[in-house]
Amino acid sequence: MVYTFRENNGFNAFLLFAYGFLLKLPYFTHPVIPDATPADGFLYYKLLAFMGSFGHSYPVIYPLIAYILLYTQALTFNQLIGEQRLMYKPHYLMAMSYLLITSLVPEWNYLSSVLITNSVMVWAWPRMVSMYNNPQPKAIIFNIGLALGICSFFYLPSVLFLLLLGIALLIFRPFSITEWLVALVGILCPYYFLFLYLYLSGQFSLAVLLPNMTIFPPRFKFDFVFCTRIVLLTLPLLIGWYYIQRNRGRMLIQVRKSVALLLCYLCFALLLPLVNGFAGLEYWVLAAIPLSVYHAAGYLYARRIYWVQLLHWLTVLFIVLCFVFHK
Repeated sequence: MVYTFRENNGFNAFLLFAYGFLLKLPYFTHPVIPDATPADGFLYYKLLAFMGSFGHSYPVIYPLIAYILLYTQALTFNQLIGEQRLMYKPHYLMAMSYLLITSLVPEWNYLSSVLITNSVMVWAWPRMVSMYNNPQPKAIIFNIGLALGICSFFYLPSVLFLLLLGIALLIFRPFSITEWLVALVGILCPYYFLFLYLYLSGQFSLAVLLPNMTIFPPRFKFDFVFCTRIVLLTLPLLIGWYYIQRNRGRMLIQVRKSVALLLCYLCFALLLPLVNGFAGLEYWVLAAIPLSVYHAAGYLYARRIYWVQLLHWLTVLFIVLCFVFHK
């Protein structure tokens, strides 16, 4: 399977759909109806309320929407990574890795506010990278800020990705106070129109817009299954990081900067769920996108492909065994 997705073959897009569907088949047979938490934004509450009656009658709609989001995120980001030439050849390994990674943690396959946020980040991160030597960066910066502002209506802590945009400006652009102000205006623009609408309609209330937030370390159950998932997520990450660093000298300056921003993205995605005390494992799906790039690098650059093939099939076997024993 790794060997197949190493090729940039158009048929792989259809094969990827079947691959992901089989990995996530139990979520269709045993659908989970999502519940909003105080960490979620008001638009996510409205989305669940809108889908409520139909969703309870046909709960399969929730895993179906979740899988469509996961598949489109995988395919879109895979294509954008290829356009940015982050690796030496185009392939489908990143998309394969993303669907495989998300299958390791059941909560990452539920329809959630952070899964919707991932769709925005799939769009936003490549555009942060494209600011390098862009003749008209202000439009891109404003659009990224606008997208992050709207995204925070689903999951409020995602507004902190504005800091990632700031790091991208430092990495890819010479300092310009105008561009920083454009980013700030972009992220505040949705809030301005929202506050204006609520004020004119007499519904203005900060309590409705701002969920309860506090820094609180999550509590994990460190059993065998959890630790195995961590190993299967971390080992390919370390392999991919090693190969990326090993090939760093051959990379163009823009690609090196993109790799640096990717590492910052991973750090933000791992730390962001800690800013609220209601974070479950589903909120760490934010890290699946940057993780999948490192996993793909490990699968692509490995000289002895049978080792990464073995690692891939061991991961698939673990996922199947978890389904069988309902872990």
